[in-house]
Amino acid sequence: MPGEFSKDESKTNQIWQVMIAFALGAVCFLATQVFTRVPLLGWLQKQPIFVTWTMSFPLLSGVMTALSAGVFEESGRFAFKSFLLKPEKSPFWESVVFGLGHGLCEAVWVLIPVFGRLILISPGKFILPIVERLLAIIMHIGLSVIVWNGFQLNKRWQYLLAAILTHGLVNALIPLAGILGWGILQLEGLFAGITGLFLIYVIYSRKYYIEKESYETSTPID
Repeated sequence: MPGEFSKDESKTNQIWQVMIAFALGAVCFLATQVFTRVPLLGWLQKQPIFVTWTMSFPLLSGVMTALSAGVFEESGRFAFKSFLLKPEKSPFWESVVFGLGHGLCEAVWVLIPVFGRLILISPGKFILPIVERLLAIIMHIGLSVIVWNGFQLNKRWQYLLAAILTHGLVNALIPLAGILGWGILQLEGLFAGITGLFLIYVIYSRKYYIEKESYETSTPID
């Protein structure tokens, strides 16, 4: 019947939209980190002036490196949302799926090189990296929601800045932990607490989004 065909077609279209958002999230990580930021940092680390600066100011250089991750990745999310994921007012799942694709791609990139080595040495030692990656995936979902919220609320640049600073501050805990002498469990415990805050924010942000059937014609949220 026509109504049934229409429903099937709508469901198929939504599945494709979910797959595209997930794939674009993964591509965003590859574009902003693997093909851009990481090679740039590798080049800088071969420059004597940069090496001298990092040795003279280890905490500052660590914080700046951490902030660079926020600049590259959040600007990438912003660009992908601006040019590849239309319309600006989107269903809530789009930000979540994009962040999931971004975070899972990073997890594969981080874990595959060490997987075989850790399994051979001690399978139990692989548990902590997996937990750390799960926390990071949730954070990536939260960061995507922050960027998407800017489009929902017509405050794109303010929320982009908030996402960059949030990402940078979270990453800056790693060099700070080294300076303060924190152990890995202390650091991961702190990350777990921050992840909980991200989850609360993601759930709270659902109110900014509207149903798929009406988001294209809805008036902007102030």
